[in-house]
Amino acid sequence: MNGEACGTELAWHTGTGDYIDLQWATTFDAATEVSSVYYTILGPDGVAVTWFPDPVDGGLSTVERELYLSHGNVYTLVVRVREGDVWSTDPVASCRFGVRQPPVVALTVPVLGAGAVYVYGEARGGAGVAGQYLVAATRQGEAVAYEYAVTANSSRPATWESIAVADSSPALIPVVPTASGSQYLHVRGVDRYGVRGPARWKNFLVGTVSTTKPAPPAITVRGLEDSISGDGRLPLEVTLTSDLEVRPMGEVVLRHGTQEVGRTTFDAQSETVLVEQAPLGTGFQDIAAEYRQFEGAPTLSATARICADGCPFAGGKATITAYDDVRLDPNLYVEVSGFSPQPTSYKFEWLRAGKVVSSGRSDEDAHYLSLPPDEGHTLTARVTAYGPGMAPKTVTASVKIGDREDADVCYGGKTIGSRWLTRYTYCSPQTVSFGVEGSGRAIEMLVAEPWLAPGYTSSRAGELPDDGSPTPAYWFDLEGYVQGQGWQGLKVKDTIYYVGSVGQNRRLEAFRIDDGGVLAPYYDVWYRAYVPKYGWLGWAKNGGNAGTVGFANRIESIQIKVLPKGKQLTSGSGNAAYYSAATQRQVHVRSYLQTSNVWRTPVVGGSTAGLTSTSQRLSAVRVDVDGTRYSGGVQVAAKVEGDGWRGYVSNDRVAGTYHSAHRVSAYKMRLTGQMAEHYHVYYRAHVAGIGWLGWARNGGEAGSASYTKRVTAVQVLLVPKGDPAPQSGRVAYLR
Repeated sequence: MNGEACGTELAWHTGTGDYIDLQWATTFDAATEVSSVYYTILGPDGVAVTWFPDPVDGGLSTVERELYLSHGNVYTLVVRVREGDVWSTDPVASCRFGVRQPPVVALTVPVLGAGAVYVYGEARGGAGVAGQYLVAATRQGEAVAYEYAVTANSSRPATWESIAVADSSPALIPVVPTASGSQYLHVRGVDRYGVRGPARWKNFLVGTVSTTKPAPPAITVRGLEDSISGDGRLPLEVTLTSDLEVRPMGEVVLRHGTQEVGRTTFDAQSETVLVEQAPLGTGFQDIAAEYRQFEGAPTLSATARICADGCPFAGGKATITAYDDVRLDPNLYVEVSGFSPQPTSYKFEWLRAGKVVSSGRSDEDAHYLSLPPDEGHTLTARVTAYGPGMAPKTVTASVKIGDREDADVCYGGKTIGSRWLTRYTYCSPQTVSFGVEGSGRAIEMLVAEPWLAPGYTSSRAGELPDDGSPTPAYWFDLEGYVQGQGWQGLKVKDTIYYVGSVGQNRRLEAFRIDDGGVLAPYYDVWYRAYVPKYGWLGWAKNGGNAGTVGFANRIESIQIKVLPKGKQLTSGSGNAAYYSAATQRQVHVRSYLQTSNVWRTPVVGGSTAGLTSTSQRLSAVRVDVDGTRYSGGVQVAAKVEGDGWRGYVSNDRVAGTYHSAHRVSAYKMRLTGQMAEHYHVYYRAHVAGIGWLGWARNGGEAGSASYTKRVTAVQVLLVPKGDPAPQSGRVAYLR
């Protein structure tokens, strides 16, 4: 092995510090049929650390390996042969060998208290100013000396200095840079055989008169919040300089006057020391910290002023700030300054007109999003400062919130046949409507997003951010009913979020918009559609459906508004906001006009039975409700001249005067059976010279008390329970 016989006599071989190169040859005393051998290296505990086969050529097997083997260990090399397809159970040869590795410098740290404490990344000291590094860790072999050099780059030095290592004494490497700027300390260990380990370098910065910075204090002491009150001990946190962050070390002794009150050694950068509180008394006290990095190192001292108990804060001020005008910007912050000593924590409270509306102890609680209820009120930030042993102190700041702009909406879209505009946002604020009513052009895509006062954040996508950005104060969730495809969620094209379709020649037949975010409780989003068969439909809001489904109708125009919560909108037409064929085709209405003497073709729910463009009196109706899922029907009563209110008639029966001159002025309707459990029936009357009256429902009166007023048409509408009712802003019955 490595040119020496490997047998029963123990031979030692030297590595490079981390690895060792081994070469060995196995020969057979006589000609052999063996084609390969199998090598196993066993560690000191007899467990295999590596193994591999090798071919035999002319009675000789030659191997060269770079192996990771540890210093001072004795290993055994075992050889087995292959005969046919089987490896021999017993070894045919073995030998023992030992490994020596030179010392490897694992870590060096600056020596605190030297003329300069040189570190990576911050200029310290200067040319000719002496510092020191401590060899804090060496692995593999034992060093009896260290060689070192200081150069201007990381290349291998041409010359080295050397220091011997005394027993049990730290190895201190002197560093005296000859120039400023980036410098490199190279260090390598030497063992008792004179074998040198691999060189390791450490980069540090040498300052000039204008760039050099002082070393930070070796040790700092501060009080901690006492998590176990009443135990008579005060927790102090002792923190070592970041210059020793990679290897905390040394011991610190804490004194109050001449009395030692605590000590600790460093296994981490910060350690907690429990100090008996009785010797300290109350109020502010000075604690002296005496630190030694290692045995024989200079003692470095620092003094900390800590609170033993019941200390008052001095000063302290709270200021409410904002990026813009603090009275109008909704994003408010309270800044705290001027406290002495520096508090360790705060409690933040925000009060509207003297009542707490937000509180917490995290830094995020110093921020407050001012909402519409704050407008016109005085908002107060109340901050309480805390510190270990300190008496809490509260400071306040106030501002009167002004009237901010109300939320609005930015919306637009695209009609079938129009060109997609890549650079267009499809969104315009203060829009009256999108699309042209009566144009014959069908809308295929809708874009809508909140338009907020400065300072509030909104989202067009209706999705919460996942990139750490603030949660929007207001957003829209949109869905659209696409011709032939049904209800679909939000889509995106070229960063434009929309509902509907693009370039497929498919109508957007219905849509719904819901709002979310912290502003949602203070606003309603209203919207409606213009459908040629009906004109402007009624207003839907906050997630209700708008448009028609199942009738193959197009939407030609859309209006969207955001209004303060509770403010109402009514449609001049009084139409429902949404018509579903699946619902309305359960209703059929036939009308009988006074002069025509013929029953007109039945119409489905939501359509007009009779005529609105004539003064012909509606003499009778036949209403039929045939549920697709539920049993039951409808009953109708008519108010007839000379009789008053007649009794209810059932499904498809005549309500009114059939072939009679008696006038009909009003109707009442009600559902029966399961249909009454799941639906409301709404109905309204059209009066000549007046127009459509308001909607009545479930037995209410629709029409006129006077027989001189001509009812010319009616509409009947089924509305699932829980869905919004149609609104018109008019009375249903004229008295």
